[in-house]
Amino acid sequence: MARLNLEKFKENAEKIIQDKSTQRLFSHTQKKLLTLELELLEKNPFRVRLDNSGMNSLVESIENYGQLEPIIVTQYQDKYQILNGHARVHAIQLLGGESAFCMILNLLDEDISLYPYLLNRTNDFDNLEVSYYLERLLSSGIKEKTIQKKLLLDVNKYKNYNFEYNLFDILENSEIVTFKYLKDISKIDNEVLRNEALDYIVQTLNTQAEIEKYLLQIKEKNIGSKYSLKTDGFKVKKNSYKTTIDIDERYLNFDEVRRVYDFIAQTVKE
Repeated sequence: MARLNLEKFKENAEKIIQDKSTQRLFSHTQKKLLTLELELLEKNPFRVRLDNSGMNSLVESIENYGQLEPIIVTQYQDKYQILNGHARVHAIQLLGGESAFCMILNLLDEDISLYPYLLNRTNDFDNLEVSYYLERLLSSGIKEKTIQKKLLLDVNKYKNYNFEYNLFDILENSEIVTFKYLKDISKIDNEVLRNEALDYIVQTLNTQAEIEKYLLQIKEKNIGSKYSLKTDGFKVKKNSYKTTIDIDERYLNFDEVRRVYDFIAQTVKE
């Protein structure tokens, strides 16, 4: 059982109940607190948070102060599916814990896929996280009208990336692939090239240095392709020693910005 800071835990649990009731998330559900063995907790295939960069800090916090917030779950078949708290469960597992303190909600099966977003929508999700979440909802048969009505999300505002891999599996099973790399790959416009890049990284590369070198090559290829198809994407100042280039800001997040600019400048000259 995870060590419990009882006073802080109760305070956070009450705050969650109050906040979510205000948002009308708990108003029609029954809820209770109890201890559950981790083997009874099941990952939700519709969880939203991909970014795992804060895991080390979370592990340290639970180790030093105990579990401060309940894991929110709902009973599904013979187990309990996690609605909120996947990272906390993983942290407890890493610390050798066998159980966790949970808040159980009674939900309709059709709502289980919506609550991982509803319970976290006050947080700042990355566009990639929301897009990947929406892709799974749509693939499961949930209609755009339902998403708009219950989640207040406009599907058209998010690009459907159609990744062929399960991104959660990649992040959980790879020691070198990070959320940052997935974000870089998501910015590749060409869907075929995007999936080829992810496939090559997962199947072939063994170090982060190799990934970064490969991604730079792919980004240059993607940018070069975009230039050849849409020349008005650049502004070239003629008869000058310097070439002026305007490019979409998303391409300026790369670690080696100078090389990207040099590549584009060379492409323009040619």
